[in-house]
Amino acid sequence: MSRAIHPVMVGTAGHIDHGKSSLVRALTGVDPDRLKEEKERGLTIDLGFAPLEMSEGRTIGIVDVPGHEKFVRNMVAGSTALDLAILVVAADDSVMPQTIEHLEILEVLGVELGLIALTKVDLVDDEMLELAETEIRETIARTSLRDAEIVRLSTVTGEGVDTLRALLEQLAAAVEPRSADGAFRMAVQRVFQLQGIGTVITGIPTTGSVSIGDELEILPLQQRVRVRAIQAYGGSVERAVAGHSTALSVPDAKGKGLRRGVVAAKPGVFRTGNSIDVELTLLARAPALEHRAPVRFHSGTSEHIGLLVLLDRERVAPGETVVARILLAEDVSCAHADRFLLRLVNPVRTVGGGRVLRVEESSGKYRRSDLAEQIERLVAAGSDPSARLLESVVESEYQGRTPSELSAQLAMPVEEVERRLAEHEGIHFDPRAKRAFLPEIVSAGIAELRDSVDKMLRNKPLAASIKRAALRTTRTFSEGLRDVVLNRLQSEGEVRPGSQGEILFVSRLGALDPADQRDLDALVESCDGAGFRPPTPAELAASLGLAAERVDGLLARAFDEARAIQVGDHVYGARTIDTAMRAIRANCLRHDEVLDIPELRDELGTSRKFLIPLLEYVDGTGLTRLRGGERRLIPSSDVCVRLGRG
Repeated sequence: MSRAIHPVMVGTAGHIDHGKSSLVRALTGVDPDRLKEEKERGLTIDLGFAPLEMSEGRTIGIVDVPGHEKFVRNMVAGSTALDLAILVVAADDSVMPQTIEHLEILEVLGVELGLIALTKVDLVDDEMLELAETEIRETIARTSLRDAEIVRLSTVTGEGVDTLRALLEQLAAAVEPRSADGAFRMAVQRVFQLQGIGTVITGIPTTGSVSIGDELEILPLQQRVRVRAIQAYGGSVERAVAGHSTALSVPDAKGKGLRRGVVAAKPGVFRTGNSIDVELTLLARAPALEHRAPVRFHSGTSEHIGLLVLLDRERVAPGETVVARILLAEDVSCAHADRFLLRLVNPVRTVGGGRVLRVEESSGKYRRSDLAEQIERLVAAGSDPSARLLESVVESEYQGRTPSELSAQLAMPVEEVERRLAEHEGIHFDPRAKRAFLPEIVSAGIAELRDSVDKMLRNKPLAASIKRAALRTTRTFSEGLRDVVLNRLQSEGEVRPGSQGEILFVSRLGALDPADQRDLDALVESCDGAGFRPPTPAELAASLGLAAERVDGLLARAFDEARAIQVGDHVYGARTIDTAMRAIRANCLRHDEVLDIPELRDELGTSRKFLIPLLEYVDGTGLTRLRGGERRLIPSSDVCVRLGRG
């Protein structure tokens, strides 16, 4: 585009017939009423948009909203992502019901900067103007617009329009543009079809940027689409950023659920759910609300029916701020720190709003008091990413959190989550297991593992390993914690993984007393002496004259020291296994990498009874593979390369 865009969005607000659309036309030269019915009735029904070119050349956008009480839901949808507001009050009417409600909506949605346009000044005398201005000042006195300038104007005579435009430009120029960093997200305001183009969605991105060719996810529909073209402020662009009024061509988008209220976002970052944990402030003029009161939940451009779940009380009074949960009838997409609005179901009126703290898929199982404590911690964490990461990991206790889970909870790219986890001093993050825990949870897991191993090996004092599968998980020793604990101990040299799924505890491999060492050496020598007709443990016990329990303990130590290997029901000496593997490799190389089993059997002097289990064991090492009735060598395997070195 030839003109520069200043990513700042202005929205109108005010009672019906106070001149919002006329003011937008006077400022921009564009009629924001686009619907035929709006033009015929002279009544704004839906959202309108107009670009305003500032005197220094950059363009900002203005969203015009309906003022009629029947269309407040549309007004709320248009107030998403506003940076500035123009509260329009007609001099002949002064402050009216929708003036107050729109002002409350702006307050709840966090719009803190703006101007007051006192319109239709050509219709009243000076005394009426003074009265209207006094009433406006009283109305805005306790709101975020309390310091806003009041500009007297008439769109009929043109009085004050230039003054308002100049003040608006000053405010807009001072607003820090929204950052194009972070993941793209845009609440969809309109969906329509264009011949030859297909589906078009429009809205104001709140974070990030989008470029032609990018893939987006439509939430909560979980539908992937590709961006084919982009327009911002009526002109084609390659990229749109947060704060732009944006139209995206997404021809592969489809389905009945594609409508105002869905969200277009970078895939895999933002989560959806029907349970929204919030910090809620009830308006001072609102009625008290009871636990499980039916409400209308407005977030972004969406509206959903739900129940207000109070967590630490049965009733919230006007003006109070509480933590609560909103249980919705269907999934919605929103993120931490999003502003939301609550309205009653019947009668329909605005009663409060606040900040979204967390989005969950409701399980239906929770204790209100415990949940209240969790959400209070979320409030305390605020918007600091490190604090929010820590709180989520604290909440996870013994289950821990994966980067993908944290990414969805915090609406943060996985790569950024992993970077922050690695740098966080209060979190133990295992990049191999892809899971984060509190350091004290990991320490407790190590202690529980050691205790469990001691109990499992109580009757095998010479043993130093256990099967990984034998480690049972408990409430305080989850599968994820087990993996992190073992990785931690391995990195510190305390454990080593074995070749057959066992975990070797190095500290248990201390020197044996002379009697144990003598019996162990005799056992290994007996296995190696048997060659390729290996004994069973019972046969070893008989030949050595030892009790079965004693032999079991010695075998466990022999296996841990890799001096003996159990294959099926029989025990081989490690040297014998090495001889077999070298013979198998040489045999395969003589026969185009295919094993000649009769030749091998004769060479080893064994029988089918022993040979078949032995070959299956060798397959497990990666040296060979059985395929199509033939056992073939795998020359590229680590074990084959090692054997080839000598």
